[in-house]
Amino acid sequence: MKDTPNVAPPPQTHLTDHLANERTYLAYMRTAIALVSFGITINRFSLFLLEKNVLLLKQQPALLGTAENAGIIMIFLGMGCMLWGAIHYTDISNQIERGTYRPQKRAIWILTMVVLIFGGLTLSWLFQR
Repeated sequence: MKDTPNVAPPPQTHLTDHLANERTYLAYMRTAIALVSFGITINRFSLFLLEKNVLLLKQQPALLGTAENAGIIMIFLGMGCMLWGAIHYTDISNQIERGTYRPQKRAIWILTMVVLIFGGLTLSWLFQR
């Protein structure tokens, strides 16, 4: 067995805070990957159905064209979520190190309202069709 001198481990200030920040970042990444994957799936599947319907019916259904655009929008939302996650992680990490972190309650409410508005618009769009 080696003789190791009694050296104190480096101080781990705010370790749990940094780990929680990293878990939040990973949640952003999972959400972004899901959005991009689902957007690609919607886009490719709508193109497949569009091609099949054009061959069979000799016309282009309008709903499939908008589904293709919805897939593209979801891909861009996923990419935006990835970017936001990285920016948010870096900002919070710096605030933790400086000891100036304060939860942003206003940002939570703004994000909640944006999701509710887009959800309501999507729901009304579905009932119009």
